[in-house]
Amino acid sequence: MAETGEIKPGNGWPAKDIVYLAIVGPLMLAAAFEWILWLAAFLYCLIKVYLKADHWTVKTLAAVMIVLFTLFRLAFLPVMVVTLPLPPHITKYFPPRMATVFQWFAFWSFSLLLVGPWLFCIYGLVTNHVGRKRRIKEALDERNAPKTVVVMPVYKEDPEVLIKAVDSVVESDYPSSCIHVFLSWDGGAVDETYLRVLRHLGIPISLKSYPQSIDVVYKGARITISCFKHGGKRNCQKQTFKLIDKVYAEYLKRHDDIFVLFIDSDCILDQYCLQNFMYDMELKPGSKHNMLAMTGIITSTTEKNSLLTILQDIEYIHGQLFERSVESGCGAVTCLPGALTMLRFSAFRKMAKYYFADKAEQCDDLFDYGKCHLGEDRWLTHLFMIGAKKPYQIQMCTGAFCKTEAVRTFKCLLKQRRRWFLGFITNEVCMLTDVRLWARYPMLCTVRFLQNTIRSTALLFFIMAIALITTSVKVEDLPVGFIGVSLGLNYLLMFYFGLQLKRFKAWLYPLMFVVNPFFNWLYMVYGIFTAGQRTWGGPRADAAAADINTTPSEAAALARAKGDELNVDVDTFRAGPVRRRSVPVRPSEKVEGRFAPAEQVLDGCYISTREPRSGPVLPQLEIPLPQVPRIHIPGQFRYSSDSLFSGSSDRDSNNISLPHDVESLMNEEDQRKLYHARRAGDSTGMSILEDRSSSDEMWSVVHEPPGAVIEAPEIKAAMAQPGLQESVSTNRVSLQSMDMHEPRGKAARASRRGARISDFSGEIV
Repeated sequence: MAETGEIKPGNGWPAKDIVYLAIVGPLMLAAAFEWILWLAAFLYCLIKVYLKADHWTVKTLAAVMIVLFTLFRLAFLPVMVVTLPLPPHITKYFPPRMATVFQWFAFWSFSLLLVGPWLFCIYGLVTNHVGRKRRIKEALDERNAPKTVVVMPVYKEDPEVLIKAVDSVVESDYPSSCIHVFLSWDGGAVDETYLRVLRHLGIPISLKSYPQSIDVVYKGARITISCFKHGGKRNCQKQTFKLIDKVYAEYLKRHDDIFVLFIDSDCILDQYCLQNFMYDMELKPGSKHNMLAMTGIITSTTEKNSLLTILQDIEYIHGQLFERSVESGCGAVTCLPGALTMLRFSAFRKMAKYYFADKAEQCDDLFDYGKCHLGEDRWLTHLFMIGAKKPYQIQMCTGAFCKTEAVRTFKCLLKQRRRWFLGFITNEVCMLTDVRLWARYPMLCTVRFLQNTIRSTALLFFIMAIALITTSVKVEDLPVGFIGVSLGLNYLLMFYFGLQLKRFKAWLYPLMFVVNPFFNWLYMVYGIFTAGQRTWGGPRADAAAADINTTPSEAAALARAKGDELNVDVDTFRAGPVRRRSVPVRPSEKVEGRFAPAEQVLDGCYISTREPRSGPVLPQLEIPLPQVPRIHIPGQFRYSSDSLFSGSSDRDSNNISLPHDVESLMNEEDQRKLYHARRAGDSTGMSILEDRSSSDEMWSVVHEPPGAVIEAPEIKAAMAQPGLQESVSTNRVSLQSMDMHEPRGKAARASRRGARISDFSGEIV
């Protein structure tokens, strides 16, 4: 521990101490400012929760947190002062015994706060293998692999990046017949990006109009391309969910093996990502089949490395493999990112009403906006944590990896981290003031609270490094044990992660340890002081606002499209004639216990809703009458039997039309090429069509609104080739037997399965 230096009477300040103070003085002021700012920001959010509380437990916990957080922060203030490497002319005024006590308190308290989570992480590494290795030893096929539905919202994405993302999904080591990708455009206009992707997937691009959704088989996997009205990422996911619910409504009555994966359109999945997700959620030996949600490990990628991209990569690895491992060990992860989250669909179906509820129009101020919009991933995870019946049902899969494009410019990075910071702090106080979380996840809440109390102390390590460089103090005068515990334990883990994942940039963790405190300081200061960007007298002139023609969600989406999600006039969000109830500070009691798998009842049917029914239970009505045989679907159609019937459990999904089969959009020539390509065993969909129009003709297409009925003359009601003729009706789909003259054999059967995967799409216009 540090000892006070000896000062001879009458001596002035040595030159080295003056130089040292001139260097570290601004850093000390910055550290003090950060300490005060974090205290003020956290207390402000706690006060907002207290004022907005709709339950007495929230008010009580908010008041307790205000007192405890203030006391803990104030207790660490003298500890930090005596721990700093200050010149002897200052430390001579510290009582030696008091300084020693504070230094020992700092060492043991910080050690416990660091070693405790570190041990949780070690436990997670021992019980769960980390790496991109295949965990399922037996081969998966359509008989034993759960069906995976991938939801990928698209907004102004580069076609090459998007196609690369789609390829990473369909080419993963998972049965392609059990993969269904929903590629959903957030925007109703048919633009060049949309047409280029359609052409790549083998869909005609010379039509006069396009349906809202199109089904196509690409590399053996079913892909549904949809185009919805622009309303933001959440709205796009909501419309996609309605479509999924409509397509799989009948299938879900007999099965509970559908999982939905939310990813971004620029994410590249690892080869074993899907099957490792399925291993942890469903296929692990001894599994209770009650895992509800999991996130994976997101790493960054870039074409050209820079200091910013390297720091982001190290930060991603540390933040997920360390911090989320700790949270998993404590009961649940606190953030399920939209870039990589797997959900059990039957459980998510019960929560969809609350998950997709439009909270923007209920925002009273920027606190609500930050919680529900900027930090929507954390707010929705809070929703799932309350909806789950038990702990350890929302976890992290240490074998599911994906890559996302790293932010390349500091300006974009600053805006991204500002959004993350504001979403984090507003949701953090809401979680810590929810007594239900303390009852279900006590260790998690305790760790989160204590980590928040010591936040914003990282600049102190840099000050200690400068003290050594300037020889103002000696090594024995510094809290070496404190530094060793903090840096050493973390570096051991990062060294292991780098070796295990073969991402050797993780070994540069000491660089992040030194540099990141400056970036975090900037993120916090910039985020707090720009949270309410306003001009004199009101919001900025270019701020997105809600009016009679623009909903709050559309205004928020417009601000995001302009590159600044905080440039909104929240005051206009509730300016309508009907004032709805403010967004709650905690999830409703109605969601408690809802996030659960479907219950299997009579005759193997599943009930996926808790609401009472006005009539007989639907599965009871589906029990066959005596002497009436049940219709069985052949095994080769297992993956598509979900869409044999139309219908949906969602009353609001009537405006969502079922996908059109791509073959119904083709003329006779294209159908003939498709048939011969499949006979040849081609499943890539790349050589199915030839572009019959030039680039000028591409833009002469008359675009109709999404969902319009196609009236192109080349569309035929039936297939032209023998063996592929099927009757098409607007009310039903009749299953025809396969033509006896079709080719036989394994390759031919696979080709036929691919050809018919989207034939059973219910109602075809």
